[in-house]
Amino acid sequence: MMLLDLIAQFEHTPQTLFNEVAKLGYIGQDRAKRAICLMAYRHMNRLRKLYVHHIPREVLPSKENYLLVGPTGSGKTFLIELLFQKILTIPAVVVDITNFSETGYVGQDVNTILTRLLHMADYDTELASVGIVCIDEFDKIASGKNSAVFSGAGTTKDVTGIGVQRELLKMLESTWVDVPREITHSSYAGVAGLHTENISFIACGAFSGFREVLKSREARIGFGKEASNSPTGIAVGLSTEEVEKAVNFEAYGIMPELMGRFARIIPFQPLDAEDLRRILDTSTLAKYKHELALDGINLIVEEAVYQLIVEKAMARETGARGLKSYVVEYLEEACFEAYSDAYRVVRLFADNGHIRWEIS
Repeated sequence: MMLLDLIAQFEHTPQTLFNEVAKLGYIGQDRAKRAICLMAYRHMNRLRKLYVHHIPREVLPSKENYLLVGPTGSGKTFLIELLFQKILTIPAVVVDITNFSETGYVGQDVNTILTRLLHMADYDTELASVGIVCIDEFDKIASGKNSAVFSGAGTTKDVTGIGVQRELLKMLESTWVDVPREITHSSYAGVAGLHTENISFIACGAFSGFREVLKSREARIGFGKEASNSPTGIAVGLSTEEVEKAVNFEAYGIMPELMGRFARIIPFQPLDAEDLRRILDTSTLAKYKHELALDGINLIVEEAVYQLIVEKAMARETGARGLKSYVVEYLEEACFEAYSDAYRVVRLFADNGHIRWEIS
């Protein structure tokens, strides 16, 4: 699809984007969802003003980068995939930043993040230049989290933390980047010039231990003595006030210059039991029921089973991501038997706090 065709087809408002995401099965995070839908609308609306109405770039706000902070399984990357890949259908990629290193070291060059965007745009550089890059596991490049010990430590560059941050710093700003056309170590691979002034970057991270960093900072300056009872587990939601100060992220190990590249920091909250129950029913188990039904097998799940699975996910703080593993755990043996013989019903039921299965 050509760039102008893509922009011309955009007819959404922030509210219709919000509604469409819900129709595709996204549950919870209403405040964060509203903020990201508005960001998506402004991204497309800005492109329309630039490429269709030819409004001078200088009189428009610059592109915006966002940082999404929240526990694992709270729906950060899933929201980006639904909104940009499924609804807006613009080039959008989700990359795990832990696979990358500073240029010249073992690991993938940070510039190849844009190679993936170029692939998504079928090598159309104009189309790739207006896309979305979602940087997942962003918190893992915090320099304070790098515990590697090696000969000569302190005399060489940090290849997994601060070095990658420096590389991202240039990319998140509006600049020309030489993008390899293929992900390869060959020096003969072709490159494409890509300007990032219209590419929005959305970083996502759980920032485990962020609350402890805040408490440590407060203790050093004489505050926070009453904060010792605040939750510190994996599935801990952070408030807007806690994430709005760049100095807190600097203490965590993120360069203040890099934090300055993000126009908004949006906290995601842990999914509650009601949200997990709805996801389990309308998405996770619904897909397994459909798969089995295609082979003439009826999957019956008692209400108590839903409750036990949700309780396990809440206890292990794995959010929606953990629901599938629990379902597979209990369905595995039953499905093995059902597919191997002429059984037509698989039933999951609760027995003294345990999930059992039977087939008939």
